[in-house]
Amino acid sequence: MSYRKGAMKFYDLFGEKEDASFYISLAHKHGKKALELGVGTARLAIQLARSGFDVWGIDNSIHMLKAAENKITNLPEEVRRCIHLQYADVRNFNLNEKFDLIYFPSFSFDHLLSRNDQCSALKSIRKHLSSGGAYVFDLANISINQEKNGWFIQNKQLDDSQTVMRTGFRKVKLLHNIISINLWYELYEDGLLLERYHEAGDVYIHSVESIRKLLKDNGFEITALYGSHDLKPFMDSSDMMVIVSGMI
Repeated sequence: MSYRKGAMKFYDLFGEKEDASFYISLAHKHGKKALELGVGTARLAIQLARSGFDVWGIDNSIHMLKAAENKITNLPEEVRRCIHLQYADVRNFNLNEKFDLIYFPSFSFDHLLSRNDQCSALKSIRKHLSSGGAYVFDLANISINQEKNGWFIQNKQLDDSQTVMRTGFRKVKLLHNIISINLWYELYEDGLLLERYHEAGDVYIHSVESIRKLLKDNGFEITALYGSHDLKPFMDSSDMMVIVSGMI
């Protein structure tokens, strides 16, 4: 996605997920030092830091990082000092650090559209992963043959007078295994439009077989596969793939 200035203020509003306990549990299992790829507004990084973990976060959107920095400013000192943010691209980053847990949440790996980009990201991840560490990420589980072009609308009430509407249009590109998405965010107060922002981007649709091969070709193997962050078994009908992997 483009993540332009303005629209990021509504990102968390429509990006709510019950995934924090899952990542915190993995951090307890693998070690005290974690790296979040695509840290965004630091929604998860803050929760891990509050649980006592040292969290690094990278993102290639200056607007997302600014939003994250603004949120962190208001945190207690003992939490702030556990969070380290840096502008970087997941396809080619070098932090000169090793991490016990590297996680790429919120279906963000889907935004890497070419095999070259996917392999480059995995190469960088492998370079930063400690021996015995885990690389964990989630993907949307979508059958591209069933996904339809069309519009969708979502609303969130901020208070008695203000409402945010998110309107989206998705277009399937079957030949490329890609879905293009356009999003419009509109802030209304008592029916009057106050602000409007547009975001756009593409997402790549993976299958279990394709992601398993991609990981293997880049020196990883799947150690656990779930259909949700509450560890339900993965099934073809699951909305997502939650993947825990380690280095071969």
